[in-house]
Amino acid sequence: MVSNSQCAPLGIGFPFLPSAPVEIYAAGGLLDFVEMAPDTLCRRDERLELAFDNDLLARALDATAGLPAVVHGVELSIGSAYGWNTSYLNILGEFSRLRSFVWHSEHSGFLRALDPQGRPTETGVPLPLPFTSEASRLVSARAREMLSRYRVPFLLENTVHYLPELPADPGWDEVRFLNEVSGHSGCDLLLDLFNLHCNARHHGFSVADALDRLALESVVEIHIAGGATHEGFLLDSHSAPVPEPVWDLLEQVLPRTPRLRGIVFEVLDEAFPLVGVDLVRRELTRARRLWENSAGGRRVAA
Repeated sequence: MVSNSQCAPLGIGFPFLPSAPVEIYAAGGLLDFVEMAPDTLCRRDERLELAFDNDLLARALDATAGLPAVVHGVELSIGSAYGWNTSYLNILGEFSRLRSFVWHSEHSGFLRALDPQGRPTETGVPLPLPFTSEASRLVSARAREMLSRYRVPFLLENTVHYLPELPADPGWDEVRFLNEVSGHSGCDLLLDLFNLHCNARHHGFSVADALDRLALESVVEIHIAGGATHEGFLLDSHSAPVPEPVWDLLEQVLPRTPRLRGIVFEVLDEAFPLVGVDLVRRELTRARRLWENSAGGRRVAA
């Protein structure tokens, strides 16, 4: 099992985006590290198999060569009942031979299922899992395998969802589910504060209560982001400034996450022209001020 004590604090990160100017990724500039999503550097064939776009991969590796990297995936589909995405595992293995990463993470949902003819199909966006002991055992076993395969910490992220009354065992919710998986597998957690904010708004639970029950000592990375509102729903579109309630949550959580190693401001590639460099610079600068005033920032300074 991989101990998080092997991970030095990184600081402030940002995803690699093909549409972003390479100056953002200059060593000694805005960022302490880069978050890379290997599946976004791929094309897929009619069988949904992933393969790297070699030009895009080379551009990503070259642009970020001066920064430590972490990996954040979307395509693993760790909770799919019929099996996870071996195509993603193949490209992650290939990526690991080209670029070292300090840790890697995934969403705690699923993208893949079987259609009525028994063929793999994709949902398009990650869907939430049932909050049950059966699902937690499935995900725990796969999380242990991810730890064994890559010998670096593996993190699970809380997801945003818009579906009410998800199937759940008595007394279970997403917080209980994540705590169970982390406790039984040895994986750590990626706390997405915008996802938590969205879910609390849509489903009417208390963020404070959720954070009190979540195993914050297992949080290694935090995501912050902003999104558009559509027909009353706050969308996880990564296309806007971080809302003030999320900044407030970050300030509250930082002193309570003793193993935190990095904060990432998320923007989607297709949203970057809308967001722009100036907004990215402001959000990263604000995140850095909070980081440097926290225990995590002091660890970096030490």
